[in-house]
Amino acid sequence: MLDKIKDINLALTNKSYLSALALSLTLPDICGQIEYPHFKKKNGDRNVGKQYTTWFDNWVNHHFADTSGWTNDYTKAKNPYFTGKMCYSLRCSFLHAGNSNIGNWGDKEDADFYYSYEFELAVGGADKIGSSWGSQPNNNSKILKTKSVRVNIDKLCECICRSAEKYYREKDPNLFKDHNINLINFKQTEHSYHKE
Repeated sequence: MLDKIKDINLALTNKSYLSALALSLTLPDICGQIEYPHFKKKNGDRNVGKQYTTWFDNWVNHHFADTSGWTNDYTKAKNPYFTGKMCYSLRCSFLHAGNSNIGNWGDKEDADFYYSYEFELAVGGADKIGSSWGSQPNNNSKILKTKSVRVNIDKLCECICRSAEKYYREKDPNLFKDHNINLINFKQTEHSYHKE
């Protein structure tokens, strides 16, 4: 786990934002699988989406609080503008389709509005949330309300890493043994032979 976090931080330092994001989006997968092994589908397979979103909502979402703030114990955002569902959707789109289209993350309609959603990733800027409304049609039908969210890649990666590292340090390291990359560095091995 710590080697992945180190690599993400190195990628951010080198301004390799897409590489940092790709690896960051895998951390809630690892942590969710460890924390919620009992989340299964009816056929017995692990429920990846539920593990991922639950872990993110329990460990990361407090970094994405809107103006309503946090729960009384400050562990969660009351109304996060970036949720586990949104992050899981980003993970699926980014890692499997090579884009950042996360689709709808809320209601499609209610008594007053139809909703559409716009999501953006940014580098070097601040997160942003907002809503805009279309003009009222003459026939008194519902108004289209567009909800928009912009998330800074640096912040997202750093928040996931911070939360994953805290999670790792609170758990038995043996729980992570199946989540390591076995990597042989021949350059380092070759270099050490030249030293001897």
